[in-house]
Amino acid sequence: MQTAKNSLVDTSYVPALDGFRGVAIMVVVISHYGLGHLIPGGFGVTLFFFISGYLITRLLIAEYQKEQRIDLGRFYLRRVLRLYPALIFMVVLATGFTVFMGCGFQPGAVLSTLFYYRNYYMLYGGSTALFNCSHIFDITWSLAIEEHFYLFFPLLFMGLFPRPKLLAFVMAGSIVSVLLWRLYLVATEGLTELTIFRIYHLTDTRLDAIMFGCLTSMILHLDRAGTYLRRVSHPAVFTGAVGLLFFTFLYRDGVFRETWRYSLQALALSGILPAVLYAKPYARFKEILSRSSLVTIGKLSYSLYLFHWIGVSVAENLVGGERLTVPWLLTAVPLGLVLSLISYQYVEKPTAGLRKRFGSTVETIQTNDETGSKPSRQTAIS
Repeated sequence: MQTAKNSLVDTSYVPALDGFRGVAIMVVVISHYGLGHLIPGGFGVTLFFFISGYLITRLLIAEYQKEQRIDLGRFYLRRVLRLYPALIFMVVLATGFTVFMGCGFQPGAVLSTLFYYRNYYMLYGGSTALFNCSHIFDITWSLAIEEHFYLFFPLLFMGLFPRPKLLAFVMAGSIVSVLLWRLYLVATEGLTELTIFRIYHLTDTRLDAIMFGCLTSMILHLDRAGTYLRRVSHPAVFTGAVGLLFFTFLYRDGVFRETWRYSLQALALSGILPAVLYAKPYARFKEILSRSSLVTIGKLSYSLYLFHWIGVSVAENLVGGERLTVPWLLTAVPLGLVLSLISYQYVEKPTAGLRKRFGSTVETIQTNDETGSKPSRQTAIS
């Protein structure tokens, strides 16, 4: 079994993590294409949150151990270079579509998307009269949550990592605080449509999934003896984590779904993900997640997340709101896929070299024409 030390002191690429991303984006996309009553699309977002927290913490630990400091300027610049090229391309296309639909230019929608406060703007700043026009921008609500995390977490990490147990305690405290906040909102406001919308979309009610990923990285880092990995890889514990995850899908009580569900899903992932990545008994699962098809989907997940929604929004406006029909699918699916591939190939890949100059370990998908061999299995972990 790989030890926590070996897994975190470097930034070596783990293909299965991109496989997990591939699973997450497929769950989200299939749900949005009309199978949301069967496929838990919200869990795909929670999985994205968890992976983000896990990876960023892993990278920050490795950088601190190597340099004895965190270069905040380079960190934030890498995030800008990673996120903004595709986002700007998406905003340009979305704005063009809203103008085409007769809605005109919407500065509030554009600014809330570009400056990552879309989730709060959807609740507090948007006009219901323009909902159908601005709906195309709404997919960026989860990106706003992640960006809020990227803004504050490196500062917290830099200040507390010299006392790692205190940092882990603060992470755990934030997880509990978010759960208590959701419980308070439901207790005081009830399960109204507005409360449910608020809890699902806002940073202060969804940050715990990211922090669970951060805490898992910290535990693995501190657990030099591998005790945590041995425990979560025990068949009874691993089966229990999987069972807990499925329980959150099946139990439909409203209060549970808006409060405990998100915490328990992330708790389950804090056992499942390390066991699959690092424990020999689950090497078969890791092998499946490391298959080139899933890894490639994972590498494309950011583009797919943004542009599948362009396809969904165009189909809703031009074909109709009934999903899963042949005309709807023939509009949404090809458009989203083509735009995702264009974004990755011509918008995101050209910035990869620039990101490397500022410390990124990114390696992009290589085609046969570029390498003269099979596609590369290296990709970004930052």
